[in-house]
Order: sequence, then C-alpha cells, then structure tokens
Amino acid sequence: MIFFSTMAIGIAAGMTRSAFAIALVALLIPLVFVLALVLPPEPASLLPLAIAVIGFNIGLVDLLLVLFACRRRPVL
Repeated sequence: MIFFSTMAIGIAAGMTRSAFAIALVALLIPLVFVLALVLPPEPASLLPLAIAVIGFNIGLVDLLLVLFACRRRPVL
C-alpha cells in the first residue's frame, strides 16, 4: 500500500510541473519516516522508507513515460 500511495504522490507532484513541488515532496517523505522512527517506543524498520522512495521515483518516471507516449502518438 505504501508503494502505490507514494507512486500516486509522485504522479501528482510531477503533474504540477514544478521542480519546487517535486523536491519538497521528495524531502517530506523521508522526514515523515524519520519522525515515525523516532517517536514510537518500539523499533521500526527502514524498509517502508525504501519502498516509499522507490514508489515516488517510479511515479515520476511513469508520468514522464506517459507524457512522452502521448506526444509521440499520431492522432487518427
């Protein structure tokens, strides 16, 4: 679920076409995970953070591929 959520966030951030928005989201994802690691008393894993970062990047790449495919496709 984390993967698909961050993939959707990557697509939404990419659709803004703002480098500031993409960079802000890219910084907020690890910040939220660090807070989640520090605040609870029980130990947590960093695997969800890696999954979230990978999902965000795949969302951005997915958006770029779709935009590229739409530009190259001839209109019938």
